[in-house]
Amino acid sequence: MTANRKLSGLDKTAILLYALGPEASTPIVRDLDNETLVQIGQRMSDLGKIEADTLNAVVQEYLDIHHSDDPLLRSTRKDVIGLLKYTLDEERSARILAGLDAPRKLSIWEKLSRLKPEMIKPYVENEHPQTVALILGNIETSVASRVIALLPEDMQMSVVVRMSRIETVPGDLVRDIEETLEEELSGMEGSSGLSFDGMVNVVEILKKLDKTVSRPILERLQEKDEELFQQVDRLLLVFEDLNELPDRDVQSILKHISSDDLIKALKGAPNELADKFFGNMSQRAAEIMREDMEVMGPLKLADVEESQHNILKTVRKLDDEGVITLGGSEEMV
Repeated sequence: MTANRKLSGLDKTAILLYALGPEASTPIVRDLDNETLVQIGQRMSDLGKIEADTLNAVVQEYLDIHHSDDPLLRSTRKDVIGLLKYTLDEERSARILAGLDAPRKLSIWEKLSRLKPEMIKPYVENEHPQTVALILGNIETSVASRVIALLPEDMQMSVVVRMSRIETVPGDLVRDIEETLEEELSGMEGSSGLSFDGMVNVVEILKKLDKTVSRPILERLQEKDEELFQQVDRLLLVFEDLNELPDRDVQSILKHISSDDLIKALKGAPNELADKFFGNMSQRAAEIMREDMEVMGPLKLADVEESQHNILKTVRKLDDEGVITLGGSEEMV
């Protein structure tokens, strides 16, 4: 966790609880709900090395307690287990730890963002433009733009105008749309006969498996059903997944990719992911890259996707070589 990275509220909470330790954290943790504790626990597990400057910025009043000649402190899963077991009763602690190990459930918007635009089009083309605007406004912009390109010309303008005017949307309306989309996607089947939710479950299981087990499974799947393999492979790793990697892995990736590819790839990525990469560079390097992105201007979507694909190829290679770790069941101690 580097000092120049912009910390989220979840980052700060995880660092604070790590710095306070189990005893001092007890009054705070006991008042949090299980879902929040799972999120904090997952973030604590991923913090990795914490620079003293970062710790100081978040909890200056506790810096003396955690003073060390080593400028880097390390938070691991072991710290999460110690915190939960000290602050919670055994039954609740076990439930939280089980939640940490459970596959992350994709939201409906994340599911849609991983579909091909051609698969999304049938679900939106007969909807009211306002509904389409709400749906496309909640998925990745790179996917939304390609869906818009597939819509009839008269509908394209109507949807874009409505997207630009959306400010606040009633929660009940959003939940209705989410529930409807969940129902439709749960019944959707590809040519392979596997439902989308079933495919997501397969992908999440493969992510949790050790590579010595998952790799042969994927190789046999490719031999038996190339089309199904391509669908699963597309879900296994998307560019936005890099935001889930610990800082040390992002730093390793930066050493093996070209600046040109990264600039183009980040042009079509969420701001949070761009901040993830910038936060793992020197301040000067991040400033230069931001300036290069600004002067570059608009890019063709195909160019953005090609650069993202190049980076993902490198990421997979680094994972195979053991330089970084993508999912799997590896335990850090």
